[in-house]
Amino acid sequence: MSISIRALVLVFISVQVGGEVDDVETIRVKEGGFLNLDLGLRDLNGDVQILWTFESASQSTRVAQMYQGKIYTHYDKRLTGRVQLDRETGTLTITAIRMNESGLYKAVIIVNKKVTAQKYKVDVYAPVSVPAIRSSSAVTVHRSTAPGTPQGTPQGTPQGTQARNSTTHPQTREFCPNNQESVERCGEVEVLVRLVLSGLLAIATVAFLVEHIRCCSARRGAQSSV
Repeated sequence: MSISIRALVLVFISVQVGGEVDDVETIRVKEGGFLNLDLGLRDLNGDVQILWTFESASQSTRVAQMYQGKIYTHYDKRLTGRVQLDRETGTLTITAIRMNESGLYKAVIIVNKKVTAQKYKVDVYAPVSVPAIRSSSAVTVHRSTAPGTPQGTPQGTPQGTQARNSTTHPQTREFCPNNQESVERCGEVEVLVRLVLSGLLAIATVAFLVEHIRCCSARRGAQSSV
């Protein structure tokens, strides 16, 4: 008996004769992931036959089959290279699952002439895209009283508006550059200036006192002659 006839016979037996049919299990899997349908069987040996089918939109398609110890997965070209059937457990695996592969997956198992079937309702959902988060960047505006466009002025902002909304401060020109040698020189100049000013102040004070004493002496001489 050919494989095609054997597959049809297995499906017919599972539907008409029945055997033991488990409840339908619902499985959700993300698109692009892998679908793994485990029958719960272990260490299969002897006369074991398994047929996996896929039903969608009233159409049934063979997916994989194990017959006389051989694995067949060439039935549907859309699944080429993406279907695996485990020889020891009968587990069906489909990689890179797609949205249009949602539907009812059914496994018909014959172990030692005992027919059972298991059904899985597979729902393939699209991955949720992560929304883009807009980050606001802080803009530092540097204000200057120099001629021309102020630094940091946003493009398209009138300069008059910038001037009205900002408080300007006159720039103070530094007398000495910011370096150690210049600072030391500035300190020496400052000391010399202070010494000169102190000397001039002392001379002026002495001159004032001498003039004051001379005036007082002259007044006293005039009063004595009278």
